Amino acid sequence: MTTRHDARPQVLGDPPTSVRSIDELAEADVATMLTAPSAPELLERLGITGQDHEELAPLLSAAVADTEILAEITRTANLLRAGAGLDVPEVDLGALSARHDELQHRLVPGEGLLGILALVVSTSTVRAWHAERGLTTELSWEVLADLGQQMRVHRRSSGRLGLHQLHWMVLNWRGRLVHLGRLQFDLHRAEKGTDRERWVIGTHIPARGPLTPRAVEDSFARATEYFTTHYTDLGTGRPQDAPRFGHEFVCDSWLMNPVLVQELGTTSNIGGFVDRWEILSTSPGADGAAFFVFGERPPYDAAALPRSTRLERVVAERLADGRGWDSGLGHLER
Repeated sequence: MTTRHDARPQVLGDPPTSVRSIDELAEADVATMLTAPSAPELLERLGITGQDHEELAPLLSAAVADTEILAEITRTANLLRAGAGLDVPEVDLGALSARHDELQHRLVPGEGLLGILALVVSTSTVRAWHAERGLTTELSWEVLADLGQQMRVHRRSSGRLGLHQLHWMVLNWRGRLVHLGRLQFDLHRAEKGTDRERWVIGTHIPARGPLTPRAVEDSFARATEYFTTHYTDLGTGRPQDAPRFGHEFVCDSWLMNPVLVQELGTTSNIGGFVDRWEILSTSPGADGAAFFVFGERPPYDAAALPRSTRLERVVAERLADGRGWDSGLGHLER
């Protein structure tokens, strides 16, 4: 039987530019989803495992029992599931975080719990968009399982259940990000507002194992194949001298720093990865490096950062002695 919360979203455009929810969740729908016998399995499909699963599962019924918390989860879930695709309004979960965290403290200390629960019950629209653009069911759930990964990242930096990478999770739920092997890729417009505006493929490096040349090559090849097959419409109307769509990649990251090539060498996995890119610009990025290398968020003591690996030594020494760290925007054509 089709219910309001699993009704097929409306597809807009041919080829599709977005999918939009044709209904809204009621608080009763959210309560049902969070307390259903299948709820623990859903958490696992979203990558929420181990200690995070153990601590989150008992909070589901408590969240439903609090009428204000349930209402806020429902409101946020409807914002998240309103649309997915190329041209849909962004949802600013950060703007809601103060209210969310105030309510969360009725149940447990920390941050991000209400956002987590809203994400858990709002997957229908993004999964529909994935299907429209040729992403398999397995790969669709892999995208959404990044929720659990970001919760583990949060626990590493805070020591407790929660989520602070809210903007990143909205990108996942908007449907323009895919996981293809070792790397993650997103679609976004480069040089917006100019006569060179065009769609490019952003590249992201999740914390999920060695960054070996073979794994990297495989991911780039899969990305080109996927995007050129399922987003052929984005290859039209590009600036005349722009690289072909599906062959132009960018990477905005703390990793885009030539110091890593100089200090680690091109034969290292990280140095070799950085050496692939032309770095177009740089900006101060000490806090990004501290977070992604050491799991530290401000305030932190740079002098006390560990130096057990070559990467840690390279970054920690610069953070501690005042040289700081630059993030960069890398560009790659394949």
